[in-house]
Amino acid sequence: MKILITGARGGIGLEAALQLAQRGHDVIATVHLEESIPVVEAAARERGVTLSVEKLDILNENDRRCFADYDIDVLINNAAIGETGPLLEVPVDRIRKNFETNVFTSIEFSQQFARRMVERGSGKIVFVGSLGGRLATPFMGPYMMTKFALEAAIDVLRIELRPLGIKVSLIEPGAYATGFNEKMHARKYEWMDASSLYHDHLGFIRLFEKGIFLLQSKHVHRIARKIVKAAEAKRPWARYVAPWWQGLGVRILRTLGF
Repeated sequence: MKILITGARGGIGLEAALQLAQRGHDVIATVHLEESIPVVEAAARERGVTLSVEKLDILNENDRRCFADYDIDVLINNAAIGETGPLLEVPVDRIRKNFETNVFTSIEFSQQFARRMVERGSGKIVFVGSLGGRLATPFMGPYMMTKFALEAAIDVLRIELRPLGIKVSLIEPGAYATGFNEKMHARKYEWMDASSLYHDHLGFIRLFEKGIFLLQSKHVHRIARKIVKAAEAKRPWARYVAPWWQGLGVRILRTLGF
């Protein structure tokens, strides 16, 4: 199969691209910056696999148009950013950009492939969301809001596209030690200062962050394997979760009313 994956510079996206290439698929791994191309190519050589690496800033309309004529079997929307901070203080432009990247542009990018898939009568669109789309977490509002929105959007897409032969799946990773979470939590300190309502609570906030980091799994290959399953399955599941224990924890907390 010909598979295009966004946000493949590192972490879950890179591991998924490498696993798919190992299994013989024609993989187009896209990265946000031109200088990241050699990084992914080096990772592919180290694993002994072949894949194509191309630059794609999904917020850039010209970049997206460069892929308009690609005829792919599977689209994996993995590119994402994260914003954190007290919701009533975070600059709203940061929330907008978070939605633009994680929700609006991911859907827009999917639209340009959907019609060709429908004409062919087959195709799959996979979105990488988060367990954070099921459980609200303090000081992570901007990011969590985008993932909650994706949950709804993907359920709608799955129902709408099913009779047209297109299968839609959602991957829900828990916390993984890829560096993404550390960068996301650090972003709020770019604008939070002594005027913040939570200035006297920064010690608690940093302790809360450390707790999240301690829960992170190092086994990125396991969630990448779920992406592979969604891409290859004849009847893919609606949702794939890993690590299983974090998924179970979220379900228990939801049951308890959190």
